[in-house]
Amino acid sequence: MTLSAYELREWERLQERKAAALSKRARTFLPPQARDRLASLGEKARGAPGADKVAAAYGGAAKGLGKAVGGTASRTVSERRVIGQYRRAGHDIAGLDEIRELDLRVLDEVARHNLVRYGHALSAAATGLGSAAVVTGGEVLASAGTIAGAGAGAAPGIGTVAGAMVADTAMMLGLATRTVAATALYYGYHPSDPEEELFVMSVIALGMSTGTSAKTAAYAELSQLTQLLVRNAPWAKLNEKVLTKIAQNFAAKFSQQLPKRKLGQFVPIAGMAVGAGLSYMLIDRIAVSARDAYRERLLIEKSDGDLTDGPNYGDADLAQDDAAIGVMELLREEDALPTPTPSDFEEQPDN
Repeated sequence: MTLSAYELREWERLQERKAAALSKRARTFLPPQARDRLASLGEKARGAPGADKVAAAYGGAAKGLGKAVGGTASRTVSERRVIGQYRRAGHDIAGLDEIRELDLRVLDEVARHNLVRYGHALSAAATGLGSAAVVTGGEVLASAGTIAGAGAGAAPGIGTVAGAMVADTAMMLGLATRTVAATALYYGYHPSDPEEELFVMSVIALGMSTGTSAKTAAYAELSQLTQLLVRNAPWAKLNEKVLTKIAQNFAAKFSQQLPKRKLGQFVPIAGMAVGAGLSYMLIDRIAVSARDAYRERLLIEKSDGDLTDGPNYGDADLAQDDAAIGVMELLREEDALPTPTPSDFEEQPDN
């Protein structure tokens, strides 16, 4: 399929943005002195009586809630409504597959990216404000010694904090999933299909990544997954049981990374504003990552493979960074990657 002038121009812009993202140093929301103080306060809270049990409960609950809320979020995006919007814009389509046959300019106009982006980001800010209020309040109690020495059973401050963090994680993962799922529909993809759920997770992982090494790993994994999907690779081992386990492990890793991204919530009073701001920024980054990822994938498909998604990352770049959530690694752990087909080998040049 021949790409339009608009599509070729947007492809170049996508590659320029990716290169800029990989060369940009991670921005620090807080000065080093403030981050050191936050880390100290966090350590004090984790050392309070009962904190170890709370941490274990938080990890388990976040893992379960993350899968439940994430799955529910993707199902709350209406395919019928998206198709209706295209029809009202004058395009007689019957399903999502026909959306991908339209010019990218049309998709960009109907998608109304800013509404998806800022609507979900503002919801995240409200969620972050509420959880930060509880977290900072609990931190004040812990650092002031109100619950010190009283034993695990008399630590309502820490328990309340853990509950707020579990709720915040579930809500943030739900918003992240819904943001990506909405974008997927506007660009003609079914986010509830098993292999598409993997792509949704990879996009969220990219939006979560900070720093060059983490972004490189996230881009590399998304590139691998894109190529598998473009080639219609057979996902024979990706049954419901395996996908559920992968999704749960992804949610658990998300729950481990989210507090690191939102360390500012541990600052009394100021943490409320910081928590809201960081929640907003996280969902905003995920929304931008989703738009770029689906537009790039669409153009690769429309070019019949003539376009390739960015640089050759190389094996060294695929090493997982501590700050990256590796979806491909989760697939490998479950032995769920597609088996290469004869056509995959036929495409390799002869030596």
